[in-house]
Amino acid sequence: MSFTNKNNFGKWLIFSIGLLFTFYSFFIGSLALFGTETKAKLTSYRQQLGERDETIRNQYTYVLGYEFEFKGKTYSGNGQKIGSPVFLKNNGNSFITVKFLPSIPQLNTAYDGEKTLINMVISLIIGLGLLYATTKMENS
Repeated sequence: MSFTNKNNFGKWLIFSIGLLFTFYSFFIGSLALFGTETKAKLTSYRQQLGERDETIRNQYTYVLGYEFEFKGKTYSGNGQKIGSPVFLKNNGNSFITVKFLPSIPQLNTAYDGEKTLINMVISLIIGLGLLYATTKMENS
């Protein structure tokens, strides 16, 4: 694959996006396979924007923040969740499951079992598909 022509900006862009999707998938996969699972306390939970414009109605995006302790230190993270219109109030007693790498606890993610693995596989397929597409593009 040659990127010598300066008119190949689109090819570079698609290649870069594919690379990001692939790296993200490997990161989530490494957390799923080698990460330590623990409970994290929700520190924030709020609805983002309005109803999602998709085929399944009454679906909303929620942004969440969490904290967990490991070896006497507190680590934090954040994520998104798609859920029903029933809004959960954060009363300080809500917990979620997270996975993190024991050697680098700052690398962590909210873990929802099979859903997380399915999302990882979909991201990997998209990333590899974009990388493959750039090898098939003709040079301008």
